[in-house]
Amino acid sequence: MDESAIKGLNLLELNDSGDDSGDDSGDDSGDDSGADSQTPRISSTTVSVEGYDTWLRKYPLKLVLEKHFASCGEITNIYVPTDFERGILKSVAFMRIEGEGAEEKALQLSGTDVGGWTAIVKPAPSQKVFMDDPWYAGPRCAAAPADTKTHRIRVTGYDTSLPEIDMQIALCKHFSSCGYVSKVIVLSSGAAFLCLKGERCVDKALELSRCNMGGRTLVVEPVVPRPDILKKRRPLACTTTGYTLPSILLEEAKKEKETEKETEKEKEKEKEKKKKKKKKVEMEMKKKKMMMEMEKKKTMHKMKTKMNMYMEK
Repeated sequence: MDESAIKGLNLLELNDSGDDSGDDSGDDSGDDSGADSQTPRISSTTVSVEGYDTWLRKYPLKLVLEKHFASCGEITNIYVPTDFERGILKSVAFMRIEGEGAEEKALQLSGTDVGGWTAIVKPAPSQKVFMDDPWYAGPRCAAAPADTKTHRIRVTGYDTSLPEIDMQIALCKHFSSCGYVSKVIVLSSGAAFLCLKGERCVDKALELSRCNMGGRTLVVEPVVPRPDILKKRRPLACTTTGYTLPSILLEEAKKEKETEKETEKEKEKEKEKKKKKKKKVEMEMKKKKMMMEMEKKKTMHKMKTKMNMYMEK
């Protein structure tokens, strides 16, 4: 295991180091109140995972690891070091898992298949002296590439009966051809928001609208910020601080209102079409009735003429 990857493991240990320092100071002061000893501590462990292809994308790999090791306990952190100089992932990832017997359960999964590659799981060394890992700094590090602009899309129509992690993996895989999927947020309302990076990623994603995924037809919509509307808005009279709705929920509510308006317009158009059709049918019936009346008059006139001719003879 290379040195920078081992250093990165310290990020998973920072909280523990803070707890340990507090406990040591308590022991040195001779405080035997027993308050801390009565507080139950959650059993947690850190394991390393190797065996994956280092050319994989980071976020899809995290989703796969979260699903594969879900039975071991609660996964509180997944750290995948990146080699920014080579533009690939490092060969070892670290996971913090909480729960009774989490380490034993994770080690039992060593040698198992994870969608085409074999996981090698080992207990991770406990490192408690770290503050300057350049690889974890990511985009803030000089060696790290600058992030491209992130775009968002809204997706509906997928199978909402699946577990959340399965929906995230399926959507991430489905839209991977459009660019780099850096985040998948699944809402309980049946809508999902994907963060994409890459050239023409939104256009490529929109081309997948009405496509099939797992027997369901997806609907893809772009999430476009509207700075012109934000500039026209008046500032709120109330200056007190309070809760602000997340932008995702605001966008969703806005979309629903627009959809309702479009539905109302469609209903009005349907009503107008029905009225015109009814009027046209009535006009045709009236015209047909007039034609029948004229034919009847012509027939009666002919019969009357024949009767007069017969009487004259």
